[in-house]
Amino acid sequence: MLDLTLKEIAQMAGGQLNKPEYEDIHVDVVSIDTRTISAGEMYMPILGEKLDGHIFIDMAFEKDAVASFCNIKRRKDFDDYPLVLVEDTNAAFTKLAKNFRQNVEPIKVIGITGSNGKTTTKDLINLALQSDFKVAKTIGNLNNEIGVPRTLLRLDKSTDVGIVEMGTDGFGQIAHLTDIVRPDIAILTNIGDSHLHVLKTKENVAKEKVDIIKGLDQDGVFIYNYDDPYLRKEVADRQISQRIITFGQDEDSDYVITIVKMTNSGSTFKLNGQIYRTSLLGSHNIYNAAVAIIVSQLFHVDQGLVKRQLEISQSSAMRTELLNLDGFDLLNDSYKSNPQSLKSALDTLDNLSGYKRKIAILGDMLELGDDEEELHRMIGRYIDPNKIDYLLLTGPLSTFIAEEASKNFPLGHVFHINKKEDLIDKAKYLIQKNSLVLVKASRSLRLEEIVEALELITL
Repeated sequence: MLDLTLKEIAQMAGGQLNKPEYEDIHVDVVSIDTRTISAGEMYMPILGEKLDGHIFIDMAFEKDAVASFCNIKRRKDFDDYPLVLVEDTNAAFTKLAKNFRQNVEPIKVIGITGSNGKTTTKDLINLALQSDFKVAKTIGNLNNEIGVPRTLLRLDKSTDVGIVEMGTDGFGQIAHLTDIVRPDIAILTNIGDSHLHVLKTKENVAKEKVDIIKGLDQDGVFIYNYDDPYLRKEVADRQISQRIITFGQDEDSDYVITIVKMTNSGSTFKLNGQIYRTSLLGSHNIYNAAVAIIVSQLFHVDQGLVKRQLEISQSSAMRTELLNLDGFDLLNDSYKSNPQSLKSALDTLDNLSGYKRKIAILGDMLELGDDEEELHRMIGRYIDPNKIDYLLLTGPLSTFIAEEASKNFPLGHVFHINKKEDLIDKAKYLIQKNSLVLVKASRSLRLEEIVEALELITL
C-alpha cells in the first residue's frame, strides 16, 4: 500500500496536479489496467506498442478511480478529473517507483536476473523466507520496465523483503532496471542462448546480466553461479567491491552443490555437506533451491524450516510441472525454451523412471539470433534415441531438430507436424498406459494448448 497523497505522488513522479484542490486525495494503489482496477485506486495510462492507455482514462473513473496520470498534452481531454500531469507516463511510472523504493527503507530488496530460473528462484526464496518475514515478490514474470515498477509499488511499510525479477532483451536494460530497484542482494542464475537476436553472443549476455551490480548497494551481496564459464569470466573482468558469494558443483564455489539423487518425486542434494531435498524436478532446480538456501542463511532463517519448505515447494505453472493424468504422466515445461533449458528438460525426462514409453513434444526455440539453425540442429544431435521413444516436433525451426534426430532414431519415430490439431492426434495415437510425455517450446508457440488437449485423454 502506497499510503501517499496525490501531491506526494506528483512530486515522486516528477509531475504536477491539474488543480491544487486535489492534493490531499489519498492513494494506496496505482493500477495500469482498467480491467482489474478497483474503486479508490489511481490509474496509470501506459503507452504500449499497440495501445495508448489514455483511451481508458474515462473507463477508469467510471470504475471509481480516485485520480489518473495524464500526458500534459492530453490535459484538455480529461481536465474535469483529478490528474497528475507528466511529459511521459511510462517514464513517470518508472520515476515514481524509483523514488518510492527509496522511501520505503529499511525494506531489503533482492534482485534476480539470468537467462533461466529467475521465476523459480524467486518463488523458492519466497518459500524460504516467508516463515520469518513478510515478503512481496514479482507477480508471474513481470520483469521488464513496466513489470519492475509494478512490483516495487506493491511494497509498503509492513513489507520486510521484496523480491524483484529483472529481464532483458537488449543492451542497457539491466543497468536501467537495477538503478530503479537498488537491490541489497543481487542474484545471477546463469547465462544462456536467449535474446541472441539482439545481444548476439553469450559474452554480451553475460556483460548485460552482470550489470545488475551497478545498482547493488555498497554493503550488498552479489550471488552468482560459479559453474557458468561466461559468468566467471565476466565477473573476473570487473572490479566488484561488494561481497561476492558463489555456488555450483565446482569445488572452488563458496557453496558447493553435490547431487545425491533425482527421482520422480524430487531431488536430494547437499549444499556444503548439509542435506536438502526439493520436490521440484531436474538438476536445474537444485541450483535454484541452492540460491534460496543461501539467501535464507543470510537472513538467519532456521534451516529446519527451510528444509521443510523446499520439500513442499511446487513448480510455477508450465515450468517443469509433472502432471499425473489418466493412465500417463505429462511433464509440462511449455512456458519457454532455449538450448540450456531444453537440455535440462530432456535430462529430467531421462531421470524420471518407471515408464514404458517416453515421448517428447518440442517446438521452436526463439530469439537465438544468427545461430538459430545450428542451435536447433545441436538439439537434434543431443536427443538420445535410447532415452526417448518418440519425438514430435512443430514450428519451422524445429525442422532442423527433426533432420538431425532422424539420423539417429529408428524410422517412424520422429515426426515434424505443422498443425497443432494433427500433432495432438499423433500424440493421442502414440500415448499408451504408463507413458511420460514432455511438452516444451518458446512461449509464443502456445504449446499449453497441446497440454490442455492431452489432459482430456483417458486410457
